[in-house]
Amino acid sequence: MKRDGSGSVENQEWGSRLRRARLVAGLSQRRLGIEIGLDESAANARINRYETGFHRPDLQTVRHLARVLNVPVAYFYADNEELADMVYRYAKVSAPTRKAIAKLLAEVPAMPAEVPLKHTPSSSRNS
Repeated sequence: MKRDGSGSVENQEWGSRLRRARLVAGLSQRRLGIEIGLDESAANARINRYETGFHRPDLQTVRHLARVLNVPVAYFYADNEELADMVYRYAKVSAPTRKAIAKLLAEVPAMPAEVPLKHTPSSSRNS
């Protein structure tokens, strides 16, 4: 699904999060690009293409962006803005606040580490 000819809606949402994080960090597109190791001559254009949704960086580049912008990688990949905001805020709170959040969330069943299969595939079937 495209919007305004500038990349997919998902890429535009991703780019919008990048732009917000960059502005909060007080960095120009050029400076951010240089900080993550891009060539100075291409830094501004590359970050601009990420922010406008024309391109999405690979995971290694996202890790560099997250480190420089001091946001969790998960912030960029959250399914919606509410979850992205929660991920961002959680990363910014103190350890005691995280403990309080964990205590609240303990009331919600966790995802099991491993879910047993209900049916075990058999190599022989009775006809």
